[in-house]
Amino acid sequence: MADDPSLDNVQAQSDEARLFDVRRLHILVRFSSSLRWPMASTAVVVAAVAWVGGCPPPLVIAWLLATVGVREARAATLLRLDQRSDLPITPRLRAAAWWTLGLGLAHGASALFMLRLDTASDAVLTMLLISLSAGAVSTTFTVATAFIVYAVAISVPTALMWFFAGGWLGWSVGGLVLMFVGVQIRFARQNLQLFEESYGMRLENVALLRQLSDERSSLAQARDAAVQADLSKSRFLAAASHDLRQPLQSLSLNSGALSRMPLLGESRLIAAEIGAGIEALRQMLDALLDVSTLDAGGVTPALRPIPLDRLVDGICARFRSAAEAKGLHLDCICAAGIVVVSDADMLRRVVSNLIDNAIKFTSRGGITVSVQPDGGHIRLTVSDTGSGINAADQRRVFEDLEQLGNPQRDRAFGHGLGLGIVRRIAHLLGIDYAIESQAGVGTQFHLRLPLGERAEPTVQDNAGSGPDLAARRVLVLDDDEAVRVAYGHALKSLGCQVVCTGTLDEALASLASWQPEVALVDHRLGGQDNGLLAIGRLREALPGLAAIIVSADVSNVLRDEAAHIAAPVLRKPVTDATLVAAVNEAVREPGVRARQTPQSLV
Repeated sequence: MADDPSLDNVQAQSDEARLFDVRRLHILVRFSSSLRWPMASTAVVVAAVAWVGGCPPPLVIAWLLATVGVREARAATLLRLDQRSDLPITPRLRAAAWWTLGLGLAHGASALFMLRLDTASDAVLTMLLISLSAGAVSTTFTVATAFIVYAVAISVPTALMWFFAGGWLGWSVGGLVLMFVGVQIRFARQNLQLFEESYGMRLENVALLRQLSDERSSLAQARDAAVQADLSKSRFLAAASHDLRQPLQSLSLNSGALSRMPLLGESRLIAAEIGAGIEALRQMLDALLDVSTLDAGGVTPALRPIPLDRLVDGICARFRSAAEAKGLHLDCICAAGIVVVSDADMLRRVVSNLIDNAIKFTSRGGITVSVQPDGGHIRLTVSDTGSGINAADQRRVFEDLEQLGNPQRDRAFGHGLGLGIVRRIAHLLGIDYAIESQAGVGTQFHLRLPLGERAEPTVQDNAGSGPDLAARRVLVLDDDEAVRVAYGHALKSLGCQVVCTGTLDEALASLASWQPEVALVDHRLGGQDNGLLAIGRLREALPGLAAIIVSADVSNVLRDEAAHIAAPVLRKPVTDATLVAAVNEAVREPGVRARQTPQSLV
């Protein structure tokens, strides 16, 4: 049976009422304790007035002792009542009212002294008793019954004594005393009402604060859950990148091999369309995995001196055909000898994304990449003659999936991730970036790079510009059969002699019958083997063998370990143009290939 919400509300209201009553009793007890000595002093003054006025001393002393005794007994009892939280609050409040009535009767009994006093002394005694009654308004108002019985117990005997004196003065003062006690009762009730309202507001504030705290906690939990989900998504994509890239690797290589076959007519057009689709898919996958890897914190920059002219010239060479296809010029202005300190692969990606973005959103004119000194830094600028960007929209272009000039989401303009990757990598590298643009004029993207002193040799970014692979002897080691077959088709179509193997043992066995010039090794192999270990074992059998690691993992750890054994790393999926450049580069620069694989890699 479901719980009745109305019963819950009744219970909640009952609990609030009980807590309110507990609070009323607590305030009454606190005030009563704080007024112990003032009330005792007042009682002494009343006794002194009666003594001096001619009242019998034994009677005065008896009244004083009785009043102080009742006062102390009441204070002690009220304190115990406040502490007895195990008892219901209603009888505790009732007991507090009865004890307050007793104290009022003790004080009111002093009015009988007026039977022996003169008029002047009567007036003084009346003033003292009315002061006690008036003071009780601020000390006992939280328990209205207690105040009423206390005030009545003092005021009624006092008024009766004045009425008994008779005459216009007696009747007037007696009436004023009763009228004054009525005013006090009204004030006490008003104070209680204000106290109730104040307490209610306090409860509302506490409830609001609790609600805000709960909402803040819920929002924090939701935020943490969203962040965790985003990180989990990013880690999943980063971890799954190998499996996502494997089929694309096979498609890319087979598409390149297909394009070199003697196809005619519509078959060649279909092959070209397949190649374009695979390239678009590769670019999209690269962008998505770059975003996920960067967001997951899985990339650490490897800062080294970089000859900027070689890097920029190589990037421009790759994009020049795409620019010319749209009737655009692509100019590169970078003096030789300029060196910056950065991560070569990351900086290459940033500049490539800026140039690619400029080509996509420029319909006439061209793009210029310029490099110039900027104090102790180097300013690299990518300028275009496109439609420009309004000032209000310039920050938005660096957000994911934002494409201001592509309202119809035409995929020819990409997927809106390129500048988001620029933002992430620039932040990771500590590069200041800025944008200058006006609608209808064009756009300039500025990068401020730290100046370096010297350059280390780096592989030139000239994909597609090297010679073909005619007569090259290539050993392929990959545990994925579809990828091995694709490597075979692609490399044979490029004029290579190829032996494809699926395990390290097969690769080692193949060396008995031939000597390859270069080994193309997948990093993730089955079992306990990996690409670094495999290269070390192959070089034990064939010292000086050139080797290339192919992997979806482009972390600094892998790059550093691969650099230690002079094996460049190619990122999946590898196109045939990239493959040509990498194989020729590896064969031309033998490096230190005879070095054994470090023990830490085994």
